[in-house]
Amino acid sequence: MKRILAITFLNFFISGALTLVIPLLLLERNVDLVEIGLTISILPLVFLVVRLLMALLADLRGWNRFYLLFNWPGSLLATFMYFIANSIPLFLIGKFFEAIKESSYWAVIRTGIFSLSPNREEKEATRNVAVLFLSTALGSVAAGLGIAYFGFSVTLGGLILTAGIIGVPAALLWKTRKQNLKTKNYETRRLIDPRNYGRSFWLVSIALLFYSLAYYPLLNLILPVFMARQLGYNYVTIGIAYMLYNIIASVIIFRGLRFSLGIKRVILQSGIAIFASFLLAYSNFYFLGLFLALAVAEGLGMGFFESIIAKATKSKPSVSVDIGLLHVPMRFAEFASLLYAGFVAQSIGYAPVFVSSGIFFSIFSVLALYLLRN
Repeated sequence: MKRILAITFLNFFISGALTLVIPLLLLERNVDLVEIGLTISILPLVFLVVRLLMALLADLRGWNRFYLLFNWPGSLLATFMYFIANSIPLFLIGKFFEAIKESSYWAVIRTGIFSLSPNREEKEATRNVAVLFLSTALGSVAAGLGIAYFGFSVTLGGLILTAGIIGVPAALLWKTRKQNLKTKNYETRRLIDPRNYGRSFWLVSIALLFYSLAYYPLLNLILPVFMARQLGYNYVTIGIAYMLYNIIASVIIFRGLRFSLGIKRVILQSGIAIFASFLLAYSNFYFLGLFLALAVAEGLGMGFFESIIAKATKSKPSVSVDIGLLHVPMRFAEFASLLYAGFVAQSIGYAPVFVSSGIFFSIFSVLALYLLRN
């Protein structure tokens, strides 16, 4: 598990930095919000296809070599392409390799955790997400400070070096014992046939979709641009804001491991999300407080997120493929949400995007509670 956590930390240090660097770099080059959204939206589409292929391969051949074969090279190529990018097509190529990086991580991470921590699957998966948020926080502040004091090129150069370090824990995972490959007797066709999955499985998938609609366009496109354009935040301030966001979410996730996933928690996290999202567009001096309130809501919701995934997949013979299929609607939602969020924010304003975020998160919370109780 220590090697898994090391890869998680390094992978999402890079991801946390890129979440700020790419939209701000495109904004610096006078690319409009719709074009920025279109560029970023390539990632979930490529992610969708590549993750399913990798998940299928992992269930048939084993998960432990994916980090060295795909995640490490994908991280290096993505950061390098962004380093040399001077046009939208090169940024799109960078997004393609970033999708390889992310899909190779997510295709097998829960399979690896479930394999290495029997009877502790939900807690270990949630603990891994807490490390993810912590490393994302550090990546965010490193990006903000790096851009402000050294520029985009030096910051991206540092990310290339970080990507290189992933090779160390990835190589150490190479000889990890393989899981029992129960899928060897299954027809490959059956693993990706949606008809083999029941109503509850697809309800979990719908719940994940609403979670994605709540947070993905906000954190990956709208909020960095809103902070820079509407609030006049500099790069350091944006980086520190994102760092605080992810640290608070990480702390809430860790502390939330000790508490049950019940109706009181649903009411609390939904109330926080709706309150913060409805006021966000009209905030100024109190923006940071509302922004961090969203972090609290997300931290509380992550326990539900990981628990419904574990409940739907941990006892199945094809964990990687099942988790990949669960995320198919979610990835389409991420692609569409980046397009509509950019268009709506530029045409009408930021308020509708913020308000919809709180509503979508509340729907996710209620659905997740229903699925855990039934």
